Amino acid sequence: MKNKYWKYLFLLILAFNLAVVCVVGFQITKHRDQTVLSKVSVIKGVNKVADVSTNTEQLNSLINKYLADYQNDKMTYKFYLSDKAVLEGSYKIFGTKIPLYLYFEPYAMSDGSVELKVTSISIGSLSLPTKTVLSYVKNAYDLPAFVSISPKKQEVLIDLPKLAIAKDTFIQADKIDLKNGQFVFNLMQK
Repeated sequence: MKNKYWKYLFLLILAFNLAVVCVVGFQITKHRDQTVLSKVSVIKGVNKVADVSTNTEQLNSLINKYLADYQNDKMTYKFYLSDKAVLEGSYKIFGTKIPLYLYFEPYAMSDGSVELKVTSISIGSLSLPTKTVLSYVKNAYDLPAFVSISPKKQEVLIDLPKLAIAKDTFIQADKIDLKNGQFVFNLMQK
């Protein structure tokens, strides 16, 4: 008679354990908040993630921190925006630093690139022919892939969409307003 109770108790404990395993298994495999998650859509293609607004001082600081990686002992330069865009540099020749100035008018292009129209180039106060200098720079220097120079058009194109910020994330110029010191860029994601 005692064996029968043990059998029933064993079967009862086994049934209880199986029930607990089934309930826990069901709970951990059940999806939560599926109604909310099903409403979340994934946008395909290139999407605008955010607008980034900045002022002249902040943009000058950002550009010059980025350019620091491209400088060497022979040539140092900085880029700044005021009423015009200016690339000011110095080139060492025979131990003497020669000042170099390139003046630009920047434009935000419809594809998100920045076009820098060259208005003048000088060494010190001596003006230089723009096409000749741009041809020299184009051929003499290894420029980053996102920078292209067109001596005929007298322009430098900064292809911001080619400048990857993170995986599949890049920036596009939207608004460049030197007069009011307002600059807007779109953060884009592929």
